[in-house]
Amino acid sequence: MLVVSSNKMIQNKPEGFDELCYSVGLALLMGQKVQFALAYYFGVYRLVRNSWEKAKSDKKVKYYLSKPMGVVVKDIKKNAPLPDDLALKVDQFKNDRNWLVHDFDEESTPYIVVGQRIEHYIGKMEKIIKDAQQIMLDLDEIGDYLMREKGISPDKVEQVASERIKEQTS
Repeated sequence: MLVVSSNKMIQNKPEGFDELCYSVGLALLMGQKVQFALAYYFGVYRLVRNSWEKAKSDKKVKYYLSKPMGVVVKDIKKNAPLPDDLALKVDQFKNDRNWLVHDFDEESTPYIVVGQRIEHYIGKMEKIIKDAQQIMLDLDEIGDYLMREKGISPDKVEQVASERIKEQTS
């Protein structure tokens, strides 16, 4: 028996339910990764274009990671604009991610408990995952460009990123 909410239980797990759960989890994780990438994009942009100190940038990144995604998206629009096509992708992604976090459960539960629309919701999760991957690639490309603008090679960026990851996991 699988509990879906306090008053609804699925007696037998519907076909595709495990795949849906996997997809939901990955979509949520990718949403966090996009927020992380947006926060770091903002910090790098301000370091390069506004001569922020690293400590100020790091503090702002930490702030964005503790707030809803909309906070960093709003500040990017105001203070570190993205190319129009990427800004549109980010807005759509934010909307899709917010739907997942805030509305998916209520919308999907009546269908999932009776084994309906599971493939539909898996498709929506796969779109969120794919969009997240593309946004992160686009942000990496812009970040590399910003760093080259500052005279820092992509190899040096990779080295610094590896060092930061090592620091965070120690």
